[in-house]
Amino acid sequence: MYTTIEKIGDYPSPYRRVILLALDGLGLYAKKLTDDGELPTFKRFWERSRSVFNARAQLPSNSAENWGSILHGVVPKKHGLTNVIVNSGRPYDETNGFESVFKILEKRFKQVKLASFAAWASINTGIIEQSIPMERYAPTTHESKPIQWWLWFKHRCLNNSAYDEYVVKKACDYITKKENSDVKLLSIHLVDVDEYGHGHGWGGKYYNKQLRKMDTRINQILKAIDDAGWTDDSLVVMTTDHGGINKGHGGESIEEVSVFFSLLGPGLQKNGNIEEGVSNMDLAAIILKALGVEAPEWFDAKLPNNIFDNSSLLLGEQVN
Repeated sequence: MYTTIEKIGDYPSPYRRVILLALDGLGLYAKKLTDDGELPTFKRFWERSRSVFNARAQLPSNSAENWGSILHGVVPKKHGLTNVIVNSGRPYDETNGFESVFKILEKRFKQVKLASFAAWASINTGIIEQSIPMERYAPTTHESKPIQWWLWFKHRCLNNSAYDEYVVKKACDYITKKENSDVKLLSIHLVDVDEYGHGHGWGGKYYNKQLRKMDTRINQILKAIDDAGWTDDSLVVMTTDHGGINKGHGGESIEEVSVFFSLLGPGLQKNGNIEEGVSNMDLAAIILKALGVEAPEWFDAKLPNNIFDNSSLLLGEQVN
């Protein structure tokens, strides 16, 4: 049972916060392993969540284009982000008029608490606006120089990406601190599975081994959420930016563009038919809706039918 919080947005919401599990490079490979009886954390999450497994990635099916669309709610042509641009260290152009969900929330709520823990530092430096006062962490920008060098060496020379361990530890530490219970949007981005795809091939032995490690790390995050007492008033969103084929992505193959998103939270119906034509970009509209904020008119992201329909979610009612 839950009771709604007070109306502090455009309408009442039962959620105090949204936690985005941004899992890089999964496509539908985790779903396949789960269907084969592996990945127990993914299995439990999907059994309890409202999930969409027919969503599409943005084209080209690369990280900057897709995380840009997921966080800014517009197609890549509008936000203009590419891997080359964000990896160059160039900050997001805040004059283009297409604000991220972080920026929208910062402007909507007074002294709002926001946080992003990213295994790919470019999310914090090139996709999320630099003007936002918020908690940011990435191993390659916040760890000591010796650790940064070691991570670079393992990644670039040994094809052994090891960023996620640091992100999960920092994110769990953040969650378990009482002073962070009022965070409005918390994003946790993991990248090692994607890097193992590039280094060893999507769907292969080493890629699948890294998926199993991710399963364990997601379990750590979910346990921290539960231990912090956040489970009953949080919406946990799990998604991915793209898939891959052989050792790359960016194209239009089914393996590259087929993606999922899942929503886990109180009062949210499981299963049900989701309209065709949804994309991972639509999560921007879902995140704002869950936090009681109307999406801006310029959004390309749309709220899919039957995500919140036929439930008492966001209607200010109590659900058993």
